[in-house]
Amino acid sequence: MNKSFNFFTPTQLLFGPGRLEDLKDIAPKYGSKCLLVSRPLQGSLKFTYKRVEKLLNSANIEVVFFDEIIPNPTIEGIEKGVKIAAKNKVDFVLGVGGGSVLDSAKLIALLYHPEGIITWEKAFNSYNHPFNYVASKKHTLPFIAVSTTSGTGSQCTQAAVISDNKKKEKITLFHLDLFPKVAIVDPELMTSVPAGVTAATGFDAFTHAFESYLGGRTSPLTRQMSLEAIQLVVENLPKAIQQPKNIECRTQLAWADTLAGMCLSNGGADLPHPLGEIIGGICPRIAHGETLAMVYPSFLKYKKNIAPDKFKEVASFLGLKKDPDKLSLKIEELLKITELSNARERAELTKEEKHEILTHPLLSKLEPKNSNEIIAIMEESII
Repeated sequence: MNKSFNFFTPTQLLFGPGRLEDLKDIAPKYGSKCLLVSRPLQGSLKFTYKRVEKLLNSANIEVVFFDEIIPNPTIEGIEKGVKIAAKNKVDFVLGVGGGSVLDSAKLIALLYHPEGIITWEKAFNSYNHPFNYVASKKHTLPFIAVSTTSGTGSQCTQAAVISDNKKKEKITLFHLDLFPKVAIVDPELMTSVPAGVTAATGFDAFTHAFESYLGGRTSPLTRQMSLEAIQLVVENLPKAIQQPKNIECRTQLAWADTLAGMCLSNGGADLPHPLGEIIGGICPRIAHGETLAMVYPSFLKYKKNIAPDKFKEVASFLGLKKDPDKLSLKIEELLKITELSNARERAELTKEEKHEILTHPLLSKLEPKNSNEIIAIMEESII
């Protein structure tokens, strides 16, 4: 091997069933007062939140709660979180939840200011590239992630997505300080995740591994990680949906998600992610994984002719004939098994929403030379 490459992941990873217990030993290293970012405290994860609070209290850590995170978190939500953190003078931020919670907690930690002020224009202009170095802010707080779903990879990436509902846009911010200091990935926390969420987040993990493999920033390390993650999702996602309490399946999916997140943070995503974010920005009711499922069949038709060799490599790794069409069929089969093939119907897009999506200015900017084909992909995905 004579190819040089970069690989970076600064997060301390605590992986495996039961690892949540380590929180009581890890958290005190970052202070004595934390902001716990979560979904509503009396929601489906109420027992997990109680357990987390008990672990923190056992380590003499005071907990301040911010439990107003919604799917596809908003600018207003992040502003409120920063104000609560500033008012209570917390030492670090702890996110316990899925992608929306972890992205929110990341942004609250990154954009924290003692006066509770966020300069969004500066943030959007400065933190807009996944692989550019930007110096740390003076007041940024440490962030610890506890993931409760297997899919977004947020616990091991330098990215966070936020919705600007006024402009109907989803915006991704990138910064090295969006990597958590510590990520706890405990599959025991994922056995209560509903089938629909398991499907959407699991497919999201698949796309991170697959799209980073297709990209131009791969390395010998990320290629192997991507292939393993792809195989783990294909083999375990249908089982986890059918057997939600199966800890082995949940562990394999959690590992696939973690691998895929590291691949994404080093290799980047492909077309489906910005296309999905266009849909999600205009229709925030639709989960991210569902938007990806909407665009994937058309994307596969487009991409298999651009990257046939990589399609063949993935097909071969999965034990299929080295044929791009065989891989496309396998992925579409995964969508059917998980019922994600019905994502477009579930979305119930209005005529006005379809028009907004198809006239979005980003469609002509993603790949200017192929803009007509990209618009056609989106049209086929939503019509």
